[in-house]
Order: sequence, then structure tokens, then C-alpha cells
Amino acid sequence: MTNGTPSTQSAVKAVESDGIVIVTLDQPGTSANILSDSMFDQLESEISPWIERTDLRGLILYSAKPKIFVAGADLVAINETLDRADKEIIAWCDRGRAVMGLLRRAPFMTVAAIHGACVGGGFELTMWCDKRIATDDRRTVIGLPESKLGLVPGWGGTFHVARIGALKNGNESAIEIQIEMVIGGGLLNSSGALESGLVDEVVTNEGSSLLDAAHNMIEREASGDEFRKRRAAIESGFETAPDGEALAHKFGVEIVNNREIFPFAPTVALEHMIRVADQPLQDAADSESVAMSQVYGSPASYGLINNFFLGDHNRKNPGHVDVKLADKVVKKVGLVGAGMMGRLIAKANLARKIEVIVIDNDPSQLEAIASELGGDGLTVTGDYSGFADCDLVIETASENAETKKRILTEIEQHVDPTTIIATNTSAIPVSSLATALKNPGRFCGIHFCHPTIMLMTEVIKGEKTGAATMANAVAYVRSIRKTPVAVHDCAGFVVNRVLSALLDQSLRSLEQGHLMISIDGAMRQFGFAAGPFEVVDIIGADTCMYAGQSMWSAGQKCVSSSVILPRLVKLGRTGRKAGSGFYRYTSADGLPELDPETGTILEPYINDNLPVTDEPEAQTQKMVEQILSAAALEASRILEEGIVNDCRDIDLAVIHGFGFPAHHGGILFWADRYGLDKVVSNLEEIAQIEPRLAPTQKLKEMSSGNLRFYAT
Repeated sequence: MTNGTPSTQSAVKAVESDGIVIVTLDQPGTSANILSDSMFDQLESEISPWIERTDLRGLILYSAKPKIFVAGADLVAINETLDRADKEIIAWCDRGRAVMGLLRRAPFMTVAAIHGACVGGGFELTMWCDKRIATDDRRTVIGLPESKLGLVPGWGGTFHVARIGALKNGNESAIEIQIEMVIGGGLLNSSGALESGLVDEVVTNEGSSLLDAAHNMIEREASGDEFRKRRAAIESGFETAPDGEALAHKFGVEIVNNREIFPFAPTVALEHMIRVADQPLQDAADSESVAMSQVYGSPASYGLINNFFLGDHNRKNPGHVDVKLADKVVKKVGLVGAGMMGRLIAKANLARKIEVIVIDNDPSQLEAIASELGGDGLTVTGDYSGFADCDLVIETASENAETKKRILTEIEQHVDPTTIIATNTSAIPVSSLATALKNPGRFCGIHFCHPTIMLMTEVIKGEKTGAATMANAVAYVRSIRKTPVAVHDCAGFVVNRVLSALLDQSLRSLEQGHLMISIDGAMRQFGFAAGPFEVVDIIGADTCMYAGQSMWSAGQKCVSSSVILPRLVKLGRTGRKAGSGFYRYTSADGLPELDPETGTILEPYINDNLPVTDEPEAQTQKMVEQILSAAALEASRILEEGIVNDCRDIDLAVIHGFGFPAHHGGILFWADRYGLDKVVSNLEEIAQIEPRLAPTQKLKEMSSGNLRFYAT
């Protein structure tokens, strides 16, 4: 404790003025306060002496950081200790709550003054205070995102949200808010937190208004008994238990149906939260520690924490690009093509207030996009004259190299010499398209995996693409809130090479006698939102076929000459858009239905040479592992070829590019944890039929040397 000027090296500084203590969190050398063992030691050291004082009127918990109140627990330390014993995890949870609980032991009122992100352990810390005040700044958000890391809140979050919220909203409403927050991991802005009762007041972020409001709250309420009554209500929990069966059904169904949430941690949290709602706080706390020990170090926690670090890595190093060279702000984008992809790209740009002009030679397409997206910022036209002042022009034509070259030539004739020109091709090498341009230095690929659903956008560096062009393209992608990975040129780039390997091996499994619905079901069980044949129907069999042909002709080994896709295309069964593909689509929601005709169509191509086995589940599991091993092989080839800088670029791309399950951490992270020796063994078995899928020498060396893609 200090009384005056505190040490500049301390992360926690407490100063008293006129009977009110301000405890300021300001971890040196970082933009965020992190709850580490050291931070807990300092919190305990600084707060403990003050709560023995009976002459004080209140305490304010405050952060000196301009953007982040407290970012939560130290994820680096958690990642390094995922293998620790249950008793250590329980002790860690108990320790954190004991320190935070000092705020509730104070004989005076405590208020958390929140500005900036207050998430995870940071939000849990504030809930041990009597009241919370937040700024209305857009950076001020609160929430408990632990489920997105495969964990549960461990410092009071699993019981505090409902108990605090019940003081305003009633028991049933409060516990539903709590369950939504914990199992969904979503964040609330300050107004949403006020409405739910999780903060008590919202103020502007001007000057000293936040601290002034906290002082005023203490002045108004410290002399009464309200804060003590609130403490008693929180300590005792609900008077009657909630309808646990109804809640378990409602939210259990939500967990199962939401593929972004891996069931394990949310299921553990749900059972715990319902059970302890009416229990005394200490019993609820003990149960929370056990719940954390059940999920800490689970396979999902390893994968989801890796996924978090993938994003952190990308923010600092998005790949083959020098971001410091960016010197252009994209304010107006031209799009050639008003089809589905053009509309989606336009929508993503308009959402970020970027002006868009769309050209198409089909008036009906222009009419459709104007009807759907029309308003401020959108212009549709039938000629190129409006492109003169565009900062960036993207062609979105179908996957035909000659068509794209013709369009690129036309674009170059109508834009300013400084305009960036890009192609949204999904598979055609950018360098081959660049031959149509007089100035290929300003040309690159910007491959939107799905502009409104997927975050991933590949920025492709052709042989002659300039460094500044890449930097500006990456900056543009970030400006529309997408995740860029800058990659070197090749047919299919990263996302479609790995996806094609996965889909191709799925086709091989089908030809070998595995049932289509078994393959799709097994891959959904692994964690994909849709099985491989459902994915083909979503993308379109024709699109998959043309992309595959581009990669096949370029010598990529991720695809083969399967006749199944051409057969479907010839029959017009191109997928959801046509009403039929591998499945049939008759309902308005477009859900896949089994189609008896599919079996008849596929029958000539099924070898049905699967060995008879008494272990069908093991056989299905082996099939899944072989499909994933083929995808891992292609990912390893991409890394060996230098298409990306880092294995993390690939794993981020597949998670956010085609929905590889985040709780597995990425295809190469999965391969590490599954075992490279088993990956190699699977590939050697596959290669007996498909020699192109033999493991590379590098992969075999890594396997024999017990090496991993992730070194630590």
C-alpha cells in the first residue's frame, strides 16, 4: 500500500484522497493489464491493508490503460500449463477468487470504473465489487469469452452474472443471460451491460467523468446499507432453484446446433451453473473450480487456445508482406461482375462505408444488386468510365483464365496509373493472369473465401507484384474487417489446395465403398459444420470441378481426375443452386435431403472393396483420419514450397477460410497432436492406391525425428 506517489514499476497502485481509495491497474510495458500470478500478488499486497481500515468511505478500481481495462488471464501461462494436475487447477481458481474476494470483504463500498475491454478474468474481477460504472466508448465491452478457449470462467464468472443480474431482472431472466454469456462467449457493449444489470451506470469518456461518477456513486450510497444487502443476496444465491430441466434442454440444444461452440466446455459449464444457482456462494465457488479442472487441458482447450494465438500472430505478421510499405487508403472500390461474389464483396465494402461501383454487361444483374444493396455509396453501370477514380478494382468473373485476362486488360485502360488491380480468382495462378497487363506490379490476387461469412482473405503475390501493392492490399482487407494472409502465387493458393485435398480424399473414400452419409456424418462429428459432399453442393460441383482442373493442369497433387464431379455437372446437378447435387434441395431453407437418384448415379463409380469388419466405427474413424492426413500432406507441401512463411498462416487460413474446426487448432496443429508417425502411416497406405499421396521426404524425416510443425 502506498499513500502518496506510488512506485512507477508497480502494476497496482493505490492512493487515498478524502477517504476514498483509488486502486489503479497499470501493468508496465504493455498496452493491457493481464491477470498473472504476479498481478494477483500485487493486488493482494495493495488491497489487503486498506480493507482493514474502518475510517474509509469507499474504494474505486480503475485502469490507466486507454483501450483495455483488463484483458483477462495470462493466456501464455495457461497455454504452457495445460497439462497441470487437477488439484493445481483447483488451487489456481481458489487463489484468484480469494484475492478478488478481498474487494467484497471491505467494510466500505467498492466500485469498478470500467473503460475499454473488460473481459474474462477482468470482468470477473469487477463483479467482486459492489457496483460497476462503464464508459459509453465503443471500446468498452464486457463478457466471458472463456468458452471460445475451451475453458469455463474460474474466478466467479459462472455464478456472479446471474446473481448480479437477478437484482435487476429477476431470477429466470438473469440465469438465462448468464448461460448465454458463458456458453456463447459473446461480448456486450456498455448499454447492453446496463440493460442486463451487469453495470449500474454508463457515463461519457470525457476528462475525469468516469472517476467523478464513481466518486459520486460512493458519496450517494456509501453511508447506507444497500451495498451490504447486495452482498448478502449474492452470497446466498437464488431463493428457489431454477427449472433446471427446461434450461438444460433449451441451452443443450443450442450447444449442439451451434458448431462454433465445441460442446465440451459449454456442456460442463451449463450443468454446473444450473446446479449451483441456489447454493451458497462458497459451494458455487468450489463447484466452479472443479468445472475448470474438468475442461482445462482438454483437447478442445489446446486447439482453441492455439486458434487464439493464430489470430495474435496474424495481427503482427500477416505473411509475405511488409505492412510498413502501405501508403494508400482505399476509399472507392470498383467491381467487375454483379453476380453472387460481386454482390457479397460489394456488401462487405459498403458495410465499412467504402464507396463501390459495379459494372456488368447483364442489366438484370445490375438491377438485382441495386435492389439488394442500393443506397448511399453504391453505383451500378454498364461501362468502365466510372473506374477512373477508383483506388482499387477487383474482377470477380467466373474461373476462366481467358475471360479474366480480357477483363483485366479493359480495366487497365480505364483506371488511374496508381489504381490497384486485383483478381478474386480462387485457383488460377495470379502470375499467369498478370500477362494481360502492361503494369503487373500493381496487380495481385485478393481471394475472398466468402466475403460475408468467412473472415479469411488470401492476398496473393504474383511474380511481378510490387511490395507496396501487397502492403496496400493487406491494409485494405483489414479495413473491411477481414483477416488477410499474404501468400506467394501458386494454383489454388492455400485454402483451396487444402480444401481440395480434403474433398478429393472424401471422393476416394466414396469410391472405395464408404457411404456418402457416413462420410458426411463422420466429418460433422469431427467438428465441421457440413460434411464434404454438403460442402461441394454449397460451393457448386461445377465450381469445384473447374477449380480442380486449374490445379490439376498446374501439376498440383491435391486433386485427381475423379469422374464423379463431371458426371454431376453433365446432369445439371451442380448443388444447392440447382436444387440437386449429391443431395436434393426442396425446402425454402435449403437443407439437404437424401435423394434416391444419387445412389443410382454414383453406383457405377463405387468399387465397394471395403474389407468386411466387425468394427464399423473403427473403420469410419480410420477413414476420417485418412481424409485429414491427405489434407495435412497438402498443407505440409504448401509450407515446404514457401507459399507461406509459417505453419500458423496455413492453420489460420483453413479455420477461417473453409471452416476447419477451430477446436482442433488447424490442420497442422491437428497433425502434431494426432502424431506425424500416424499421418505418415496413413499416407503410405493411401499411396498404395494413389501414389501422388505418398508422404514427402520432409514429412517422413519429421516423423522419424519426432519433430513437429509447432516447435514448442
